[in-house]
Order: sequence, then structure tokens, then C-alpha cells
Amino acid sequence: MAESLLYKELGGKKIRCQACQRECLISDQQVGFCLARQNLGGALASLLYGQITGIQVDPIEKKPFYHFKPGSLVATIGSWGCNFRCKQCLNFAHSWGATEELKRLKEERGKGKITKTKAAEEIAQTIVNGGYAGIAFSYNEPTIWAEFANQIAHEFKSSTNRLTNQPPNKPFCVFVTNGSWTKETIDLLAPNIDAANIDLKGFCEETYRKMGAYLGIIPEMAVYAQKKGIFLELTTLLIPGINDDPDELKDLANWIVKDLGPDTPWHLSQFDPQLAPDPEFQKIPFTTAQELKHAASIGEKAGLHHIYIWGPEAGCNRSDTLCPNCRNIVIRRNGGWQPKEIKIKKNHHCQFCNFKLNVVL
Repeated sequence: MAESLLYKELGGKKIRCQACQRECLISDQQVGFCLARQNLGGALASLLYGQITGIQVDPIEKKPFYHFKPGSLVATIGSWGCNFRCKQCLNFAHSWGATEELKRLKEERGKGKITKTKAAEEIAQTIVNGGYAGIAFSYNEPTIWAEFANQIAHEFKSSTNRLTNQPPNKPFCVFVTNGSWTKETIDLLAPNIDAANIDLKGFCEETYRKMGAYLGIIPEMAVYAQKKGIFLELTTLLIPGINDDPDELKDLANWIVKDLGPDTPWHLSQFDPQLAPDPEFQKIPFTTAQELKHAASIGEKAGLHHIYIWGPEAGCNRSDTLCPNCRNIVIRRNGGWQPKEIKIKKNHHCQFCNFKLNVVL
């Protein structure tokens, strides 16, 4: 267990956590909303330090990232818990459903037991030895264990750069996040986290509440992360009757164009009720192809250049990347995840018309 870097002392052994936008006020011996950050005598400690659920190798397109390091294989790691309680969560067992695991970690700490951990150096070296180009922090919300994730990322990049046979491209690390990080967390991560895919669930507090989430200042912090040099892609899981209001989607798309730029990739995903942990959400139907295409058309009318659709149950996938200028396909993908053909120059310009693309090779 390690002391957090993201909190403020308030006196009387009370602290204010600054990892996420909830900014929990935590009394001595208590934990925050995520159940993973505990006040120990006026200092904040992370119960997740050294705790990962394993290492899974995936195409980076699966995260999804379509414009950042296309064709790369990444070692994906996660931990336990979340600062949201999303009723549609695809990783419920590892996120807010992992209450028993988090309770065990807290009890073991209280009894002075030594919880088995993995050091950041050990994790990073395992990934380096595997020859993988990057790390994706995913499965649960990485913001709640940002310090440990940052240490892993730093060790991974340092270890890779020390090798004489390092790959031709620099090592990279990405976050798959709900975007609830704070300015302090972004400042901590920016030197080591190169890109983030933010799961934008909607564009108003009411929509987030329907899902069991918390909007906070996610849009503002997305802009701040981009200004700090973190490459952004966005994902919206389109849930019928929950976040598919055309006016709200229009507001969301207009905000992306205005504040993040029209070349920001927006991924629209199909809702699958069989994957939802909440009984009421299990009664919601699959998102249809028509609904996905309608949402995409709203984004296109707003001026977004890169809108992708993942809707296998609806028979509706849109995965190729087109040049916004000449409309030729610059990345052709097979099944959505594997690039078959990349027609982009090393300087990130289109091979057909030389237009500068928002793609990091």
C-alpha cells in the first residue's frame, strides 16, 4: 500500500481526495465512494497499489482506438472498483461489482496482513519482455488507481528505452476512462499517458444519473487533457430510451466539434442488454442499426469527420477511416479491429491528397 499523491489535508485527520471529480471528504479510517482509497490517520492510501487483475493482450482497436497507433498490440491491465455505478457496465465483475474484493483488501490492511502485490517494475518488465509496444489501463476505472498506473507507465517507458533492441516506435500508454479525472490527476499522468478514450455517456447530468453515473466536469477536463498533450478518442454506448435523445446527441456532437475539434474520433457502440448487470437495463432492447445510423448522422451534420459504429448484433459496423479532404479510405479494417491497409505517410498525411490527418502512427 502506498500513500496517494492526489489529496488535500483538511485538519482533524480529515482529507479531501483529488483523484476524481467526486472529491470525496474522507474521515480517518474511512474509504471514498470508490472504496479503494482510504484515510489512514490523515493521509490517503490506495488499497489498489500493487493490485492488478491480470494482463490481457488485445489489438488497440478493441479499446477502441482507431487513430492512435493503429495495428498495435497492447498489454491491457486493470484493477478493482470504480467511482461510478453504471447499470450498463460491461466490466461489472472488475469495476463496482468487486465490492467483496475491495472489502477484503481493506480488512487485510486493518489486520496488518501483508496483501500479495505486484510491483510496478515487475509488471512493466513482464510487458517489456513480451515485446508489446504499449499498455492500456482498462477494465475498471484507472482514475481511482492513477498513482500506481502512472508508476507502471513510467517504469514501462524507462525499461523499454533502456533496451538496445527497442522497437522503432516509442513505447506508449493509454487510458480507457470515464473521464472523471481531475486537473491534478491529469497533471500527474500527462508525462506518461499518451492517449485516452473517454466514455461519454451523454451530455447532461440527468442522463448520467439514469445510468448511475456522475457527469461532473467531464467535458471541461477532456479539453484540459487534450491541452496537456493527451490524444483523445471518444466512445458513446447508445442505449435506447436512456441517452439517445436527438437534441442531447446534437449538443454532444456540437461540443466535440467546437471544443475538441472536428477530427476527434467518435465511436458509437451498440447496447447489449445481456451484458448489463442491472435487471431494469436487461429489459432494454438492443440498439438497432437505424438508431446507430441516426446518431451518426447527427454527428456528421454537426461537422464531425470520423464517426465509427460498432453494432454486430444489428449488422451495422463502420470501421474504415476516410480522409476528410479527398474521402479516400486511408485505413481499411477487417471486422473493426484489424487494419488491413494503411494509406498514411509517416508524416501523418494522406497518401492520396497529402491532407494532414489526426492519426498517430
